[in-house]
Amino acid sequence: MVPPGSRQALSAGPNESSSGYGENTLGEIAESDPIFLPDLATIFARRAERLLTLAGGHELESFLRLIGAVVTAQHQALAGLPPGRLPGPAQIDKAKLAKRAPLDPSTWERDESWQMALKRIVESVDDAVLPAQARVARAALRAMDATRLEALADAFLVGDVAAEDAAHTVFVAAALQVSWTRMAALLGKAGLSADTAETGQCPVCGPPPLAGMISPGGTKFGHRHLHCSLCATAWRYVRVRCVHCGGTDKISSRNLAGTSYLRAECCESCHGYSKVFYIEKARSLEPLADDLASLGLDLLVAEEGFARAPNPFVLGMSSRPAVEVSAAARPSNQPR
Repeated sequence: MVPPGSRQALSAGPNESSSGYGENTLGEIAESDPIFLPDLATIFARRAERLLTLAGGHELESFLRLIGAVVTAQHQALAGLPPGRLPGPAQIDKAKLAKRAPLDPSTWERDESWQMALKRIVESVDDAVLPAQARVARAALRAMDATRLEALADAFLVGDVAAEDAAHTVFVAAALQVSWTRMAALLGKAGLSADTAETGQCPVCGPPPLAGMISPGGTKFGHRHLHCSLCATAWRYVRVRCVHCGGTDKISSRNLAGTSYLRAECCESCHGYSKVFYIEKARSLEPLADDLASLGLDLLVAEEGFARAPNPFVLGMSSRPAVEVSAAARPSNQPR
C-alpha cells in the first residue's frame, strides 16, 4: 500500500517551506461560494470514473475496482427511490438553535429509503470484481431483516464497526451515502446556517471532512473547500487551519515523493490530520476516489501518531488497530 521509496521521502517540514502553495498565509479565504451541494446527476458517475482511472497499475487495483463497481451501483440506485423525508422549517430552526447540522445522523432519523438503496446496490453491483468475502457479505445482507440492517447502519454512523461486519459495511456505507447525498441535494442552501460553512464539520450533516480541495482563484493562493464523506457537500474553510480543533499555530505538512498534488496537514496540538488536494496540479481529482488511492500516505502519517476520521469504505477494514484521535480532534457532535 505504501509506494516504493515513499517512506524515505516523506516530507515533514513546516509550512514555511511550502510558500509556493500559500500555506504560510493563515486565515485567508478566497472569494468563493461558501457551500456547494452535490449534483445528483454527476456525483457518483464522476467518482466511479475516477476510481477506475486510478485503478490501472495501482498497488490497490483490485480494491479500487471493487469500490468503483460499488459507486457505479450507487449511481444506478438513485433513480426512482421512495420520496423519503426532509426536515421541515421548525426542525431546521431547532437544529440551528442547537448548533447542529439539519441532517446530523445523531439527531435526524433516517427513513426507509436507505434500505431500498442498499437493496439496489447489492443487486446491481458487478459480480465480476467482488472478492469472495464481498460475495458472502452481499448474500448475508440479502437475508438480513430490517432490524439487523438498521443496527449495521447505526454502527457505521457512530464509527463503531465490528471486525466481523467490515465487509457488510462497505455496502451499508454506500447505501447511506446515497440517502444522505440525495437529502443534501434536495435540502437546498436555505436550510443551512450562514455561519456553519467555516467550521471543520459538514454544515449539512455534521461529520468531519473526507479531504480538502485547493482550487485556483480568489486570492493568489486559491481557496480550500472541505468535502463531506457522507453527503458529498463541499464547504469553504480557512487555509492552514486544523479541521479537528481549529488550531493554526502548530500545523505542519507531509507529502510523498512525487505527489505535488497531495499533502497531509497535521496538527501538533490535537494530533489530528487531514488530506489536502491541489486541483491546479491534477485537475481530474475527486476527493473520495483520490483519498482511497493515497492510503499509503495515511499509513505513514499514522506511524507518527496522527489520526483522522477514516474513509467510509475503509472504516473497520484495517488489519491493525486504528490510531485513536485525541478528544480535541474529535468533533463535538460525534460519539466517543
